[in-house]
Amino acid sequence: MKAILAFVVVFAIAAQAADWAVIVAGSNTWGNYRHQSDACHAVQIVKAGGIPSSRIINMVYDDIASNPSNPFKGQVYNKPSTGAGVDVYKGCQIDYKGQQVTAANFLKVLVGDKSAPGPVLNSTSSDNVFVYFTDHGGVGIIAFPAGPYLGVRDLQNALNTMYTKKTYNKLVFYLEACESGSMFEGQLPADRKIYATTAANAQESSYGFYCPPQDKVNGKNMGSCLGDEYSIQWMENTDSVGTSQSLQTQYNSVKAATKMSHVMQYGDKSFVSDPISNFLGDKFVATPATGPKPTEAELEAGRVDSRDIPMHLAYYEYLRADKKNIAESHKLAKKLVAEIDSRVAADELFMGLAKVAGDRAEEVFTAKASGVCGECCDAVNSAVFEWCGGYTDYSIQYSRIVWNVCVATQNTAGMLQTLGQLCRA
Repeated sequence: MKAILAFVVVFAIAAQAADWAVIVAGSNTWGNYRHQSDACHAVQIVKAGGIPSSRIINMVYDDIASNPSNPFKGQVYNKPSTGAGVDVYKGCQIDYKGQQVTAANFLKVLVGDKSAPGPVLNSTSSDNVFVYFTDHGGVGIIAFPAGPYLGVRDLQNALNTMYTKKTYNKLVFYLEACESGSMFEGQLPADRKIYATTAANAQESSYGFYCPPQDKVNGKNMGSCLGDEYSIQWMENTDSVGTSQSLQTQYNSVKAATKMSHVMQYGDKSFVSDPISNFLGDKFVATPATGPKPTEAELEAGRVDSRDIPMHLAYYEYLRADKKNIAESHKLAKKLVAEIDSRVAADELFMGLAKVAGDRAEEVFTAKASGVCGECCDAVNSAVFEWCGGYTDYSIQYSRIVWNVCVATQNTAGMLQTLGQLCRA
């Protein structure tokens, strides 16, 4: 009788358990097309998996589908095609858009803070939570299209709050960003049922995918990267293989397929044998890829270091311009030169900041980030945002310099003074 009662209790708990998904594209503008297309593709996957809209929370700036540069108004594509392709924007529910897509609102969503301007997680200790974030990142930070950056401490505090409040059974976090490993390395305990994979380790860039010249949809050049390498690999793997595979099996496949960065895993690996259907929904039906596969040489041409994508796009825009239209051609040439000049200016800015370390300036400028950085990094990164106009796609790599100088000198005041002189002059 006790065995029967135990079975009934277990069955009842399982029946009440629910899957939740939080999906975030942390950028805007046409040049960052890939992040919103990644996010909408992820929404399509979890919806096809059977997670209802009421348990999906999607944060997307939403300036791509109707963008003047979009040759397919109201449509978004996550991969090239010779025909019509798959529009991932149709049915891509968006719960937070525009200026609502902030780090503060993302944290409110995670911890269930109902003061947020949209839906928040209302998950329980019986529920599984899947989080997917795609955007730019640096050492200890990830970016958002509106408002300040999200630092590693604030993210970990939110995850700690979720653990304390018992708002999940198991949590899986897929993070697409440069230096994304720095958001979890040495941060996630191995016993809290939080498992994370990242597009890159703590010291390297992630890569855009299906970039020019591999950006053609139905005969038209899109003029932007359609996806990110790690994101494309996990989503196309899910599309073609399905969700019966385990978390570890998918990790192994994605790691092998991602050529230009080191896909990493962190946290609690005690449940990596669980099927991904436990997190993406159990109704997903795989659709094996058909038609000719791109060659490795073609894929290689479409892989671009995320730091270089603005320059890459400006180059292709100029290259593809009608050279008979001299005025337009020169305009695009100047745009390319301006992008290069902005990179030089960023180099000089952060070389100047490195001088706060005195005799160690060259060391902190070239070394990999190490040690633990707390309030100093938060304060200086906030100053970069407020005083210097924020990091660019290129300069966000120099969050490593901020980290190194903070750790080496503990001179927050000196760094802020120097940054003020460099950016407010």
